[in-house]
Amino acid sequence: MDKCPAHFYKYRSLSAGAAEHVERTICHSELYFPKPTSFNDPFDCRPSFQFEASDKEMASYYDRLLKKFKPQLNREQRRQEAKSMLGDWERNPSNPEALMWVKQQHTEQITEQIGVLCLSGVKNDILMWSHYADSHRGICLEFDGYFDFFANTQEVKYPTVRPRINPFRQNQEEMMEAALLTKAEHWKYEQEWRLVHYRKGPGVYRYLPEALTGVILGAQISPHDKEKVLGWVEGRTHPVKLYCSSPCDTSFSLKIEEVSLASLRT
Repeated sequence: MDKCPAHFYKYRSLSAGAAEHVERTICHSELYFPKPTSFNDPFDCRPSFQFEASDKEMASYYDRLLKKFKPQLNREQRRQEAKSMLGDWERNPSNPEALMWVKQQHTEQITEQIGVLCLSGVKNDILMWSHYADSHRGICLEFDGYFDFFANTQEVKYPTVRPRINPFRQNQEEMMEAALLTKAEHWKYEQEWRLVHYRKGPGVYRYLPEALTGVILGAQISPHDKEKVLGWVEGRTHPVKLYCSSPCDTSFSLKIEEVSLASLRT
């Protein structure tokens, strides 16, 4: 696994109903792992499929499916069932309709049944602030990357060629990496890392309060939202560092400087 950065960052908007979820993250140590269907990239977690395979590879694929969904069958029963499936035109992968069914099953599993927390390795990217923190009116949360909660976080890859998944020739790990940890090169600036819950799926997960180490205020945060965030930070049992971001005077970049709670209240 790639070496994790010292800190992970989560850009957050404070608009509409988003503020309630941000409050839960800061005050109650909760992080939400959404379904990939909510992602803003139509290619994200929706891989391209190919289904080239020999009869032996197809039989092995069906054997794996039966082992998972019909564990009561023994090896010989699975072999006979797989043989029967290949002999049935409606279920044989040579049938385009059957192939479509296989594709739909894998796509649904990836986009509906898996929870994915998206994080970044950078805190000062202008586009990230614009896209995910309401045009710099939101905040960015800083997490300690060495906490156990983030132990299985994996780096997203940005190839120039779209990967293709072949369920008959690839194992589950290979397919999940291609589907969940691969994005178009256009997104490389995000320096994204992902924490994936395959079995428990989408939902809210709690982390240790100490894992949240900092809160960065957006360069265009409103006085009302700033005061709201300061209240959340002030009420925490475990203190966090506060930072303000602002446009640099000499370049198209952001300055992020640590500030005290008292200084922001004056």
